Amino acid sequence: MVRFPMSEAPSCPPSPYTFTALAPESLDSSILRVLMDTSPDRIYFKDRASRFVRNNAAHARSLGAASPEACVGKTDFDFFSREHAERASRDEQEIIRTGQPIISQLERLVMRDGRKTWASATKMPWRDDHGNVIGTFGLTRDVTATKEAEDRLTEERNLLRTIIDHLPSRLYLKDLASRYVLNNKAHLVMLGAPSQEAALGRTTVEFFPGERGLQALADDQQVLSGKPILNQEKSDFDPNGDVHWSLVTKVPLHDTHNELIGLVGISHDITRRKKAEQELQRRTTEMETDLKMARQVQEAFLNRAYPVFPRGADHEATALRFTHRYIPTTTLGGDFFAIVQLSDTRCGVLICDVMGHGVRAGLLTALIRGVVEEMGERANDPAHVLSEVNHCLMPIVEQTGQPVFASLFFGVFDVVKHSLTFGNAGHPPPFVVRSKDSLVERLATDDPEPATGLIGDFTYTSRHCEFAPGDLFLGYTDGVLEASDSAGVMFGDQRMRDLLERCRGRRGDEVSDQLLLEVQRHSGQAVFEDDVCLVVIEAKR
Repeated sequence: MVRFPMSEAPSCPPSPYTFTALAPESLDSSILRVLMDTSPDRIYFKDRASRFVRNNAAHARSLGAASPEACVGKTDFDFFSREHAERASRDEQEIIRTGQPIISQLERLVMRDGRKTWASATKMPWRDDHGNVIGTFGLTRDVTATKEAEDRLTEERNLLRTIIDHLPSRLYLKDLASRYVLNNKAHLVMLGAPSQEAALGRTTVEFFPGERGLQALADDQQVLSGKPILNQEKSDFDPNGDVHWSLVTKVPLHDTHNELIGLVGISHDITRRKKAEQELQRRTTEMETDLKMARQVQEAFLNRAYPVFPRGADHEATALRFTHRYIPTTTLGGDFFAIVQLSDTRCGVLICDVMGHGVRAGLLTALIRGVVEEMGERANDPAHVLSEVNHCLMPIVEQTGQPVFASLFFGVFDVVKHSLTFGNAGHPPPFVVRSKDSLVERLATDDPEPATGLIGDFTYTSRHCEFAPGDLFLGYTDGVLEASDSAGVMFGDQRMRDLLERCRGRRGDEVSDQLLLEVQRHSGQAVFEDDVCLVVIEAKR
C-alpha cells in the first residue's frame, strides 16, 4: 500500500486516516511521484467525503488552483458547477459503496467561471492495506479537441445524410459483392424497400429478378474492374409495361488507404425528359415535313412556266423573255418574285423581300403573292398594288405588336408602248441596260418610299420609263448587294453596274450566272448568307 506524507487543511474536519512518511522513499512511492509529476493527465485522490487528498500539477492547473497543495481538503463544489459537482459526488459515493469502478466515462465539465470542457474520466476505489475503501482516486484526460472534432464530424455526417435523403436522385453504395451498404430515401422507394435495414446486404437481383438485375450486376463488375459508368442512359419497363429512363453514373469507391471497397452509384429519373424529347422529335419531324412541303409549294410557284406575249405565241417569238435565279438560305426563304400576265401586251413583275426567314417569312410571301395575283386588272397600277400589300400587312403588325414588313418592286411592262411603269416600296432599285446607247440605268428615285408594313395608309407613287426592244431589266434582292468579303466590304451596286456594262449584249441567263459568280468571288464563299433572288427580263428586238 502506497502512503503519502500530507497535512490536513485547516478548514477540513480531521480525517480518520493518518499518513506517515517512509524514509527512505520506497521504489513504489518514487514511481508514483514521477508519474504524478510528469503525466499530462489529471490524477487525484479523494477521501470518503470526496475531499481532495492529493493531486498532480496537471489536475491543479485544470482546476485553476495555484498548486496541488491548494486543492487539498477542497471538493468539486469549490471548482465546478453545482450540477457537475453533485453528479461527481454521487458517482464517488456509489464507488465507495459498491467498490465498482467507472472506466473511461465521457463527462462534460462545467467550471464555476462558465468554462466548458470534455473529459474521459476513470474513477477507482482507494483501499488501504486491509482492503478497506478509504476513498477514491481517478485519472481524467482532456478530450475536448477530440470531442469537438467528433461533434463536427457528426454534424457534417448528419448534414450530408439529410442532403442525400432529400435528393430527388437515387444514390446508393455497394460493397465488393454488389450488396447494398447505403441507400437514400429515393433509392429505397425505387427498390420498394420500406427501410434501410430492408435493403442492407441485398443485391439488385433480389429486388429485380431477371435481365434488369443481371445487367446491373454486370455493370457493377465493370465498375469494380476500374471502368466507371458516367451519365449513361438506360431504359426499362415497369410492371405495367411503361418504359422508364434513367441517367446512371457508377464509380469505384476507395478507402483512405486507396483500397477498393465498393462502388458509389447515382441515377436520375429522366423519363419525363425522354418523353419530352421524343415528343419534340415527333413534332420536329412533322414540322420538317410541313416545311419541306411548303418549300415544294414555294418552288412550284417560282418554277411555273413563263408567260408568252402575246398568248399562244412560240417561246422563241415572245416579246418578253424571262430568266430567274432563286437561292434561299433556309428551307423557306423570304425573297420571291411573281410574273403576272395582265393581258396579251402587258406583264406585271413583282420582286419582294420579306423580313426574316423560315415559316413566318414563307407565310408572308404566300400572303403577298395571293394579294397581287388576285388583283387582276387592278394590278395595272403599281402604286395601287403596293398600297394593297401595305393595307394587308398593317393589321398583322397591329394585332401581334411585332414588326412585319416587306420591300417590294412592282413593274408593268407594256410590249406595245415599249414602256415600264413601276412602283418601289423600299426595295433596291433595279437596273435597265439600254440597247440603243448601251447605257446602264438604275431606276432610283430622289424620294425613296418606305417598305410595306411600316406606315399605314401611305400613298405610293407610280413612275414611268422606256423599255424598248433589246433592253434588259435586272431586278434583285439585297442578298446580292450586301454579300461581304472578309473585310466586311459589301458587293454593292457599283460592282453590279460594272458587271452589266461588261455583259452588254449577252443573254439574260448568262448575265444572271455571271453575276452570281462575281458575288461568290467577292465574298469568298460558295454559300450565300442571305436569300438571293434575281429576275432578268429581255425585250425582243
